[in-house]
Formats: sequence, C-alpha cells, structure tokens
Amino acid sequence: MQTAVSVPRDEEKPLLRRRKRLPISFILGGLAILAAVIYLIYANTQANAVYYLTVSELKNCSVCTTQSVRVAGVVQVGSIIHNDQNQQISFVISDSGQSLPVVYSGIVPDIFRPGIQVVVEGHYTGKGPFHAQTLLAKCPSKFQTATPGP
Repeated sequence: MQTAVSVPRDEEKPLLRRRKRLPISFILGGLAILAAVIYLIYANTQANAVYYLTVSELKNCSVCTTQSVRVAGVVQVGSIIHNDQNQQISFVISDSGQSLPVVYSGIVPDIFRPGIQVVVEGHYTGKGPFHAQTLLAKCPSKFQTATPGP
C-alpha cells in the first residue's frame, strides 16, 4: 500500500502572478511618437491640398489669390503663343463663357492643342494671366469605344 503524502497548506493555493506594469517612460515615448506621426500626416496633407475650380469660380473667388489652385477649361482656338526665348507658352482657356489667360513654363503634353480640355495648377493674383506650374491635358474622346457599323 502507498502512503498518502500530505501537502502543506501554502502550496494548495494557486500562485497569483503579479501583473507587470509598463514604465511611464515607455507610455510617454509611445504617445510622443504617435503625436509626431499624426502631425506629419496632417502637415503633408495640408501642403498638397489644392482647390479645383472652373474659370468662372476662380474669377469670383476672393481667397484664391493667396493659395495654389487648379483650373479646368478648354484651350481657345488661335490663342496659343510659343515664346522660345523664355521657353514659355501662353494660351487662353475658357469655360462657361468666361476666359482666362494662362502662362506656363515647362514640358507641354503631346496632345496639347486648341479645343482640348486642360487642367492648370498654379497661382492667380486676380490681375493678369494665371501662372501655371503644372499643365495637364485631358485625353481626347478617340479612346472611347466605337459603335460597330453594318
């Protein structure tokens, strides 16, 4: 026969583990990193935010003279003037009966021509031409699907 082993009363209780706490410096450091990431996201978003307007909206906008804006319009026929000496191109865009002269220095898209819709991004002082830093030409309708013929 086997003899029963008696267990002392202290070992009968389950061992309670103490929960370890994070040092306060780790918590403060984590919060500082989180705040820095949020600030960088906010600052980058605000720096790249640009309003998109039509020509008539730009003409009526009073706060647009202090910030960068995007304007869409159609290039008017006979308004394109190349200035090779300054490497500039000037043209007039129109939308809803309003027109806006534009001056642009840079690479002109291949599909840029009169009658095509463009988007220019830059600054407008309220007087004189719109000074564009970016010129985007929208794709012509020739890329739409053709209807089959008989």
